[in-house]
Amino acid sequence: MMASKSSSSSRPEYNGQRSRRFERNIKETLVRIEKSKIVAILRAKNLKRALARGEELVHLGCGALEVTTDSVGFETLLKRLVERVGDRCAVGVGTVTTPEHLKIAKRCGATFALSPVNPREWGFIKQCHDMGILAVPAAFSPQEIHEAVVEGAKCVKVFPAQLWTPSKFKSLRGIGEFGEMCLIPSGGITPETAQDWISSGASAVGMGSNLVGKDVRTPPDDVAALRRHEQNWSSEGRARAKKVFQRFNSSPRPLVRARL
Repeated sequence: MMASKSSSSSRPEYNGQRSRRFERNIKETLVRIEKSKIVAILRAKNLKRALARGEELVHLGCGALEVTTDSVGFETLLKRLVERVGDRCAVGVGTVTTPEHLKIAKRCGATFALSPVNPREWGFIKQCHDMGILAVPAAFSPQEIHEAVVEGAKCVKVFPAQLWTPSKFKSLRGIGEFGEMCLIPSGGITPETAQDWISSGASAVGMGSNLVGKDVRTPPDDVAALRRHEQNWSSEGRARAKKVFQRFNSSPRPLVRARL
């Protein structure tokens, strides 16, 4: 009887090559995020508007986009942004709390995954890295940050940043190993305060509606609020976003119009 051939995925050399490729991917994503300094967070209630805004943000200079799992049309939005701007911008997923979220992220081509917590119960950090996705668990205290790094995190989201200050964060950065970690404060940061955090040692900062515009989070049927937030984006928001991106990156990306 002829022995059946084992699949290529079961061979040690194949697994080793895949592991090395995943490690390179994770390292490259980490470098891109640290270089961009800004992670723009899309928590969308309007799919078409969020897709258009994501592409516009990349055109303005954004180097890292996060699509949250509680966005309307989350999977479609993530997939389309990866297809349209993934060659110019690191596109990842946020608010990851379940293994299913991570499977969708992998399927759609996300290169990083953030969580508002550190889901140890299903091995968030290890599962991300086993898929070639940069894991960014959240932590608040120095102890939680330390534990996440010990578990294998190469980058940690400091959340909620509203309960920190740039000066306190700078003090943490001056203590031993905390000065060497990739730490990304997120929560309540604005284009006007981003520089304070970066100057205090933040590897990058996460910003949501303060950066990307509140119209993205406004349901299409709330006509009055949508119109008000659209006007704010046109009159102030776009210029604020462009200014903060140019502060860290002076090379705007080409704009490709959104299509669904």
